[in-house]
Amino acid sequence: MTNNATVEKATADLYSDCFARLNEWTDESWLKQGEMLYQNLGLTDEKVKGKKCMDGGCGHGTLSYQLLKHGAGEEYGVDLHKTLKVGMFEKYNNMHFTQASLLSLPFENNTFDLIVSNGVLHHTVDSLACFKEFVRVVKPGGRIILGVYGKHGLFPYVLWVARLFTVKFPIIPKSVGKKLIDILGLDPMIRYQLLDYLYVPCLERYSPKEILQDFFAAKGMKEARRVYGLTEEDSKRYRDAKTVYTYDPRDITSKLLFGYGFIVVEGVK
Repeated sequence: MTNNATVEKATADLYSDCFARLNEWTDESWLKQGEMLYQNLGLTDEKVKGKKCMDGGCGHGTLSYQLLKHGAGEEYGVDLHKTLKVGMFEKYNNMHFTQASLLSLPFENNTFDLIVSNGVLHHTVDSLACFKEFVRVVKPGGRIILGVYGKHGLFPYVLWVARLFTVKFPIIPKSVGKKLIDILGLDPMIRYQLLDYLYVPCLERYSPKEILQDFFAAKGMKEARRVYGLTEEDSKRYRDAKTVYTYDPRDITSKLLFGYGFIVVEGVK
């Protein structure tokens, strides 16, 4: 097994475990998380309705579900592992789950009208290569919307130190971390966040300039811009509904805690 394949398998195994536990989430919570992701990415019915869409790294499928709910003509959810919430999609015969690596998508050139990828590329072994694949399979005039972790802020700095002991020099192995989390009886989503931050093999962070220039501009994408889908009022409403990754990165407190925050950029091929 190549090094890339080894890292991808470790990543897939981690998230398979996380998403299996997330099945304990109520359908209402699952749907509300998807609604937040849809809004945070700046998605609208105009961008989605009737379009052939791909969700790159679809995870537990909640964003894919929202794309279908808002009228996607066809939806392809791509991930390294099987999506466990397939029962939620039984009424949609235009939903297609594909188990594949984003480094080598099993689609022809110029296939999709819209590609979304939320919180995924920063966990891949080569994020630029994945983005190049997105550009290859999106149609001319089609849209890519990308969400990734931003640099700086108190929280990322603390996580960087913690990952020295969980990933770089694994003094606290994943088995110990999982056991401690289970002893504490933490909510499945909190468990997911902790394992994601502390034990996923790859975790990169970017500045908005890097995403705009090194990804979108370098690959010939046009009209690239940063998207702010949530206001502070929206963020509070979603937090009250127990969703996660929910804040407005323009807020001064968020800047101090999370730096550039969660960066969403969209562009047109």
